[in-house]
Amino acid sequence: MSKKGIVFLITVGIALAAVPFLFRFFDKRQAEDYINQIGVTEDEGDEKGKAGISKKKASAKLPEGAIGILEIESLNIRYPIFEGADAGHLNMGIGHLPETAGLLEKGNCVLAGHNGSSRGIFFTNLSSIADGAEVKVTDKEMATHTYIVEDTGIVGSYDTSVRAESDEERLTLFTCAYHGSQRFVCRCKLATDDNECRAGHS
Repeated sequence: MSKKGIVFLITVGIALAAVPFLFRFFDKRQAEDYINQIGVTEDEGDEKGKAGISKKKASAKLPEGAIGILEIESLNIRYPIFEGADAGHLNMGIGHLPETAGLLEKGNCVLAGHNGSSRGIFFTNLSSIADGAEVKVTDKEMATHTYIVEDTGIVGSYDTSVRAESDEERLTLFTCAYHGSQRFVCRCKLATDDNECRAGHS
């Protein structure tokens, strides 16, 4: 094979290897653009209610298709939430499973995110979240509920407990584990003044 042919093959190989990284870069940048569009800022003098509920105002509307925003300060996570959990939604941010409770509603609200895949890294660090960590969800009306991580663990990929119904307002986050053969699950309860104080002193 000629030198030109070898150089060509090497160039093609490098280009193919770079494709997943480019997808990640552009998907992450798109998600960050969505966050910048939201521009959520806290109202001055705003007080948090007993149920971990606060009001926020936004300098702009949610981007088209987004239904809210998820924030986990301890993991530096701040991404838009989209209705649905197919590939298109999960490539842009966090997906809400439509068959579960809606954002900030009574019941078990389930959110999914990619974990180090070729198209998204949104929940890559979720497995390092600590019990007692705060998770915040803001909806279209800019109302925010704060949740406290209650427990985490690994379940099978077909474990239906992830979507288990609840009589109380709860939040469940999950992502792939062990190359997609299992799921990492993070279960959260709605914050109250008491458990927020305990989390802050743990």
